[in-house]
Amino acid sequence: MKSNKVKSILLQSEEKIGIKYIYNFNPDGMVVSMTSIRYNNEKTDTAFYTRYYYNLNRLIDKKARIDYSNGIVKVSSFQYNKNNKIDIIRTFTLNAQMPNRPQNNDWQGKQFPRVDNMILEGALPDESLWKKMTANNDFSSMQYRYYTENEFEAEERTEYFNFSKNSGSPDTCYQKKTYYYLKGHPVVLFLHNDCAVEKTPSELYQFKDGLLVELTDAPSSLDPKTEKYVYDQNRNLKLMEDSWNGRKVSELGMSYDEKGFLVSIQRKSDAAKAHYFEDRILKAIYSFY
Repeated sequence: MKSNKVKSILLQSEEKIGIKYIYNFNPDGMVVSMTSIRYNNEKTDTAFYTRYYYNLNRLIDKKARIDYSNGIVKVSSFQYNKNNKIDIIRTFTLNAQMPNRPQNNDWQGKQFPRVDNMILEGALPDESLWKKMTANNDFSSMQYRYYTENEFEAEERTEYFNFSKNSGSPDTCYQKKTYYYLKGHPVVLFLHNDCAVEKTPSELYQFKDGLLVELTDAPSSLDPKTEKYVYDQNRNLKLMEDSWNGRKVSELGMSYDEKGFLVSIQRKSDAAKAHYFEDRILKAIYSFY
């Protein structure tokens, strides 16, 4: 993105009713924001807005996501270890109390009127708010642990509902999963029995020449799903096939121009399971610095 001076990408179908996606980048090629907007002819309504904030090491420091259906804003704060790997992610829930939102949940999240406007302007509440909410256990978290097991590098992720301490629950652990890596690529994902040590395989990954070519549910899964990826000579993803229980149900086809820019994404679905997917073509429109 940096070398091509891409400022934004708009993905939108030519249909009169649908959702369009907008991705904005800074001059260094890093994602600044993502927006999804529902539209019905000329009428539009923002569904979600996500904003990214970076530290001096060009790593994500904060991520804020606005859900316009209920006015709930989730702000995730990233903490890294000495190797610049994620150590812990704390997620705080705020209620922007948006007007004219019938689904507004006044009981959910710490009330912070117009925090959505602050985020749209690229700002965030003062750091003291996150410290206070942390001290009061008003957050959830994802904690990471890294270790070596035989020839594999393991990455263990444990999700905690820290806020449950406020209701007297002594156990805040919600779920745990572990990725095993080989030569820098994930090989298998294990899901733990809740947060127990015991775990079972969930997903298998296959790479070729550094590119993901297949992602498969473990053989023991009911109605196992498989995703296959095909690339062109420039290592651009050109096809993704989705199969359930050995039967192809959907595919995504990507086309590119002579400069390697994504031009369109087309989804085709199997008729028997068409209700799971939406057939459409998304066109990519770029703006540049």
